[in-house]
Amino acid sequence: MEKIINCKTALNVSINRYTNEIELSINPYLGCYHKCNYCYVQAEKYSKEKTINEVEVKINIIDVLIKQLNNLLPKYSSGIVYLGTSSDPFQPVERKYKLSHKILSLLLEHTPYNIHIFTKSVFILDELELIKKFKERVNISITIITTDEKIKNVFEPYSSSIKERLYCMKEFNSNNISCGCSIMPILPYITDSKENIEKLFSVLKDALCSYVWWGYLTLRENITHINKISQKEKYFAILSQHFPELVEKYKILYKNRISPNLEYQKIVDTRLKFYAKKYKILFCGPKWTK
Repeated sequence: MEKIINCKTALNVSINRYTNEIELSINPYLGCYHKCNYCYVQAEKYSKEKTINEVEVKINIIDVLIKQLNNLLPKYSSGIVYLGTSSDPFQPVERKYKLSHKILSLLLEHTPYNIHIFTKSVFILDELELIKKFKERVNISITIITTDEKIKNVFEPYSSSIKERLYCMKEFNSNNISCGCSIMPILPYITDSKENIEKLFSVLKDALCSYVWWGYLTLRENITHINKISQKEKYFAILSQHFPELVEKYKILYKNRISPNLEYQKIVDTRLKFYAKKYKILFCGPKWTK
């Protein structure tokens, strides 16, 4: 379900305290057709219930973006724009409205800013020819959390297949465009085993993966009564249906926490770094060439 809306601002603006460069994020759509069952944006902190079940199209975002850039460009000659921080910019609705394409074209052709794109959609390939012209300024992070299509279908039911994502990754890297993997989120006891991680790094190596970075599943309770069911309750419902043997383990791991305890994270971090080194893939996120 789509809903056309007008936005007041296009870019969220912050200043990196270490580099003093401007950092911008932009999302042309609110909500996402992929319906990933782990998505942190489903939490009440980020979304009202009505926006979870529909995609809101910011139809005026290009006009608003131009106005914001006119104010920012004289002040900031370098920086980075993150495209798709809370909603996939290349979900199916993009082929109808082309807002992400227009944003990319505008930013690449009329600003000096680097761009980091987050997606799990094969439709990112529509932008290959455009990005090739500005390859030194673009990084693409494609989300892949497992090589198991069955697990993918449980948690990412309407997203591109793993095979399609790996194909995208190889296409971009074959054209000398930096394309890495976001292993986000790591699902405790489901995608974090040595076997799963090694299989993932093996196929990433074949796809010429430029880098990997990762993050852990967060589960949030509701604070108010705006949403009837919390993000945490939704995730536990999926667990109960598909992995009932893990429910109690999750209750312990997430007791009084929104993320896994630090001991767990340290173990999995060590595991991921081991396989990143084994397969000679950078594990520090994207590197900029300009």
